[in-house]
Amino acid sequence: MPADTLAPRPLQAALVSAKIVDAVLEAIAHGRLTAGTRLREEEIAGIFGASRAAVREALKALAERGVAVLQPNRGARVASPTEDEVTQTYAARALIEGAMAADLAQHITAADIRKLREHIGAQRRTNDSGERREHLRLMGDFHTLLATLHGNPVVTETLERLVARTSFMTALFPPQTQICAIDDHVAMVDALAKGDGALAQRLASQHMMDNRARLRAGATAPTADLRAALLP
Repeated sequence: MPADTLAPRPLQAALVSAKIVDAVLEAIAHGRLTAGTRLREEEIAGIFGASRAAVREALKALAERGVAVLQPNRGARVASPTEDEVTQTYAARALIEGAMAADLAQHITAADIRKLREHIGAQRRTNDSGERREHLRLMGDFHTLLATLHGNPVVTETLERLVARTSFMTALFPPQTQICAIDDHVAMVDALAKGDGALAQRLASQHMMDNRARLRAGATAPTADLRAALLP
């Protein structure tokens, strides 16, 4: 019997869709799923025992995150950012985060500094333990935490979207060196703690451009075995 005739109730369908999204993100973070790989509805439905409707919702959610591209009459693929797209995204972050850091330095509190330093501690722990996906998440989350402390919700929302895009790019095109230098984060927090807006701005902007320089977007061979990638 076709999977769609056995479609789960709305809550169950949402849970299945979330499971598929999580599996795709996990596979990308660990290098098992490469840029340009086809994400066939029928194949994914079979892998997870899901309805095609649930798979479509998962693919839609991935597309909204910029992780997948939905092509009419051609299905879905893992997105494949170009060098120009990577450069433009990091340049936007450098502009926004530099100005944000300069402003934040003027009103940051001791409690804020403690939060940032505690966060850096968590970054070190996940780096040392090799928890790649969690480490990726924390490295991006540090920047959204800065935006939250800054206090402008429009900046926070904009940065959250940009961080999600660059985190995806980092997962697709792993750098040869560390994902995002933790020592850079330490230096930025030290500058903020001193109230040195000019230094904080310079460090924040340079940090983004250094991160960009670590990545090399390019053509990769599509993943051949989707099941093995999603259910290792």
